[in-house]
Amino acid sequence: MGGFSRRFPLITGQSPDSGDGFSLASCYASPDRSKRLPEGGGILKAIRQRSYIFAAAAGIGVAVSVVVFACGRTAPEIRTQVLLTVSLPAGACMAALWVQECRKLRIARLIAENQILHIRTAVVSDGADDIEVFVSYFGILLDSRVIKFNQEGTFLKAVEIGRDYISLTYGTDKRVQSTRLLHAAIDDKEVDRIAEKFRHETGIVPVITK
Repeated sequence: MGGFSRRFPLITGQSPDSGDGFSLASCYASPDRSKRLPEGGGILKAIRQRSYIFAAAAGIGVAVSVVVFACGRTAPEIRTQVLLTVSLPAGACMAALWVQECRKLRIARLIAENQILHIRTAVVSDGADDIEVFVSYFGILLDSRVIKFNQEGTFLKAVEIGRDYISLTYGTDKRVQSTRLLHAAIDDKEVDRIAEKFRHETGIVPVITK
């Protein structure tokens, strides 16, 4: 940790003089959403675009299958079967990916709009560099990667906060893993405020290292 040194840009919502490395938002989304994109709009847009691509690919697969089936009487039977063997599974696969991306978009929006913590530029312990991070009661949004909480038996279990990092431990009863986020250094007052935010929103009492 001692060798980690990086200059981070200001966080969305911070004043130029604040010097804080975080943007702490209310658990409740802004009532005036029509006049601005929610924080994380770029991430949500990327996920939405992928869902459109998968939806279009699924539609093409279905259309090709219908055309092949309709023209099957005039084409050789073996060729028709080969084309259907390719187009039907491909269309089904794209449809499944589209559904998955739609679910990811829904969870990502919940996390971004009900954030406890927002770090515009962070380094993740798994090697990801310069990514935007949101943490909420619903999970963690690491750019377009979504880690869900309180679903499928996965829960936030522990939080450790330091001046230049935050570690989140989560998982099921059988498997637990941790994600450590490195960020610009903050003062003790800000550390205490973040810890209280986690305690209030999640019921987890963070371990503070100063």
